[in-house]
Amino acid sequence: MTARVAAVVSVAAGLCVCLGQAATKAPTPPAPQPTTQPVVVKPPKPDVVPLVWQLKIEHEPLRSIQVRLPGKKKPQLFWYLRYTVTNQSGEDHIFIPEFILYTDSGQVIRAGRSVPTAVFYQIKKLHKDPLQKTHTAMTGKMLLGQDNAKTGVAIWEDFDPEAGELDIFIGGLSGETKAMPLPKPIKAVEVDLRGRKKMVMKTRVLLAKTLRLHYSIPGEASARPGVRPKLVKEDWVMR
Repeated sequence: MTARVAAVVSVAAGLCVCLGQAATKAPTPPAPQPTTQPVVVKPPKPDVVPLVWQLKIEHEPLRSIQVRLPGKKKPQLFWYLRYTVTNQSGEDHIFIPEFILYTDSGQVIRAGRSVPTAVFYQIKKLHKDPLQKTHTAMTGKMLLGQDNAKTGVAIWEDFDPEAGELDIFIGGLSGETKAMPLPKPIKAVEVDLRGRKKMVMKTRVLLAKTLRLHYSIPGEASARPGVRPKLVKEDWVMR
């Protein structure tokens, strides 16, 4: 065997040994990737016994009404909730009503939005209540006592016919608030007393005690005008 041939054989033998070792060597596992678990912050609950002022509210069932508006060929469906607010807190307070409807399909409707005045007067006529007030007229100072109670009506345009459940959140009834920390700071626009806007970093949000009415909507979407929503639960939440 020549020296050149011997060298080639030696290199080939060494290469086979290296390949054999590579084949039998266990692969190196990949380095573990860091995982970020979402930070869950549970909202606080209202005080069991109110420590600040709170207005008393009594409400009727959630109903629908069909109103033929000027220029429309067919009646339009609306939903309304009649309610009475009484101040028994011991001193006068300003009442700024807020009624927001949320469906389980993700729709959010604020009371009064896209609701013509004619709908209010139709409801007033139906219930024969000359003292029923508009959303705007309900806003203002609530004087003490049953004699100063006010009756109003919250009205919504028709919501998603596929919705099977909905919540109505009623704000402005309590002075109780609580701060809730945010998972991470966010940028927000604030308006000062002079109306000037400025960008600030928020590390927490202020929640207010709010009454929640939870309803189920029975029946098919085609029968919506005759449906009577069922009140499933009524409770106070911080929102």
